Amino acid sequence: MSTASSFSVIQAAARSTLLILCFFAGLTGCARLGERMERVELPPGAPSVEEILRDLNQNEQSLKGFRATGTIILQSPELESTQVSRESVIVYQAPLSLHVVGRKYGTRVVELICSGDAFLLLLPTEKQYCYKPLGEQFSKLTTGEMAREIFQPEIWSNLPPDRVRLVGFYPESGSAELEIRYPEQKRRRLVKVQGLPWVVLENRLYDARGNLLAETLKRDYYVLDGIRFPREVESRFPSETAWMKMSLRKIELNPPLENAPFERIGALAEDAERAGYVFVERTSELSGEPQSVGMPETWLDDDPGGE
Repeated sequence: MSTASSFSVIQAAARSTLLILCFFAGLTGCARLGERMERVELPPGAPSVEEILRDLNQNEQSLKGFRATGTIILQSPELESTQVSRESVIVYQAPLSLHVVGRKYGTRVVELICSGDAFLLLLPTEKQYCYKPLGEQFSKLTTGEMAREIFQPEIWSNLPPDRVRLVGFYPESGSAELEIRYPEQKRRRLVKVQGLPWVVLENRLYDARGNLLAETLKRDYYVLDGIRFPREVESRFPSETAWMKMSLRKIELNPPLENAPFERIGALAEDAERAGYVFVERTSELSGEPQSVGMPETWLDDDPGGE
């Protein structure tokens, strides 16, 4: 991978704040915010909202973090073409701590550390870094919000009952759909789940006008010690023209993370400066020239061949 391509991988990773996963297309005909939540008639046997949220919350409470190797595929306006990195190491700690190291032929070419809204991007071959203790604001979402959409869009146990309703139940596929409203933010969310037990398959966040802000798909769930975890995640942020897919392998759930760098993100930024790294104010100003690219027409396809 060339230096420019390595840098491009970082930019796209910053825009999704995780260098991990993939984002998709919108739903048509969605209701606008501010409408009264009417009762929806569902077929017999439909689950209750409480039952679905209980399963989602139990799984969330059980999954404290993971360590995995995997392939990351990225597209964004900064990329001349789709970028594929098959030598990534990803460490995640709930709720919003992430450490990603991308290597090429054993050489570290990109490193991303997130802790809440804060993030640190390192380009070792370029000796550049971008550190944002409060995150970075893009056109519609902050980097922290992007990270939440991918990993943990909701604290399921904290959702007020009057904000959630079951709007669809499909017995033939064992799936259901929830609608969640946020009046104070003028946003709404649609979540497709599948049971039993219930897991999230699709998550879409909309603004007040019904525009899609973020979309995440999850599949190929992995089960270990009763914890359900997707091997494949794909995300799309239309307003940022960013798309990302992460395919995980060699997954270790709830590993010891005492040496993870999440709590030392500020000190690591200072270490980078002392090591001669040049500070860059915004990720869009890192090495490389922005290029316009189209969004992929399909999602969750097999990994493209070659790099």
